Amino acid sequence: MPRHTTALLRVLVTLSTIVVGLVLLLPATGSADVDPASTTTIYTVQPGDTLWDIAEDVTPTGDDVRATVQEVRRMNELSSSLIVPGQQLVIPVDPAPRG
Repeated sequence: MPRHTTALLRVLVTLSTIVVGLVLLLPATGSADVDPASTTTIYTVQPGDTLWDIAEDVTPTGDDVRATVQEVRRMNELSSSLIVPGQQLVIPVDPAPRG
């Protein structure tokens, strides 16, 4: 095999290994990383998400979603409810399900 072809194959294998490693190590888009010792999680905003929808998903049954929206705005220092895809938000989570 020609010398430049061998070098090219090594580079491709190395780059492939790096890409696979990054995919395995980085959290998926739209994921929520929960710290078990914490009562918050980090959420990456997806296209079509609204602050209300995100708050509704984490608000315990029977609680007021408006209060969760206000808490998310406070925790993230948001001056409005406008969010954009790719934005990371600190989200409160209920440490123990009620019911």
